[in-house]
Amino acid sequence: MPVYQSIPKVHFDFGAIAALPGELARLGVARPLIVSDRGLVACGAIDRVAATLPAGLDHALCPDIPENPTVAGVERAIEVWRSEECDGVVAIGGGSVLDSGKAVRVLARHGGDLAEIAAAPARIAPDLPPLVTIPTTAGTGAEITAGGGIHVRPEEIAFGLRSPHIKANVAICDPELTLTLPPPLTAATGMDALGHCIEGYLAPTINPPLRAVALDGIRRVAANIEAAVADGADRAARWEMQMAALQGGMAIYLGLGSVHALAAVFGIGRFHHGTLVALAIPAVLRYLEDVVPAKIADIHEAMGLAPGTGTAEAVAELNRRIGLPASLAEMGWTDDDTDRLAGAAAASHFNATAPRKPSREEYRRIIAGLL
Repeated sequence: MPVYQSIPKVHFDFGAIAALPGELARLGVARPLIVSDRGLVACGAIDRVAATLPAGLDHALCPDIPENPTVAGVERAIEVWRSEECDGVVAIGGGSVLDSGKAVRVLARHGGDLAEIAAAPARIAPDLPPLVTIPTTAGTGAEITAGGGIHVRPEEIAFGLRSPHIKANVAICDPELTLTLPPPLTAATGMDALGHCIEGYLAPTINPPLRAVALDGIRRVAANIEAAVADGADRAARWEMQMAALQGGMAIYLGLGSVHALAAVFGIGRFHHGTLVALAIPAVLRYLEDVVPAKIADIHEAMGLAPGTGTAEAVAELNRRIGLPASLAEMGWTDDDTDRLAGAAAASHFNATAPRKPSREEYRRIIAGLL
């Protein structure tokens, strides 16, 4: 029997950040901890958000979340939480920051070892400290999801932190905060949103409303990502991409698949998750074209492709047009141990909701085509 989970409350539009003071008051937060990264501090984004807070509401700041979220980054935030006696979390940033914000609220409530808690998610209590998520990219959908990935060490595959209790109480999606996102990150995060929508749509989960959302998200990315990459100040394109990212977050509730299994395997060290997703989409669509042909035909139509154009080839060409790499080697990957990598991909939890789980040998062939 299908179970339809709800998403958090969402404020969405240019200027939505003005809702933050009222939401903190509603949640009873008197001293929020702002969790973010150094880049957002340097560009003034944190000051812009903090400026919306009323004069009497003090806050603490931990800007130490790395590009790939780590246990160490979460623990640094917890130190600030405790020393500053905070009572709520405001996570401002991309997916790494937003996932770290979820982890902070878990440790703030439970303490202990985060990886051990993640291995027994039933231990996570419903009465976690309040969390408000504010995305500054348009791609991850982490602002509304009930899961996240955290690395014990940057060079290792992330473990999953999953519980219906860790998703934010409120998400504030203000496209204004994405206007200064540079073209490479606009491209990579936008293709991450496309990957969420495609994999959610392809998943076997029975949820017609969310399948419709996923298909609409595909339409928005296909129609707007090039404009957003070409001109970051294009407010209409930025609005559409922020909405597509939100829809991608909804699509994640349907499940993900082999694209994200591959992205997880290669998503260690310096490689951006969205870029890896973009690279993996065409390879996985080719693998699935005889498995779910009707659904891939729906994706073809949603992307507005001409008859006779291959869906996988169209995504690969879109990657090229927006400046994303065409191979792992082009990204700087040097490890050619495809058997080990294929084993890690085959063992990924993302395969649980794939329309067909590739065998180790099938993953080996897919990976060989990405190198």
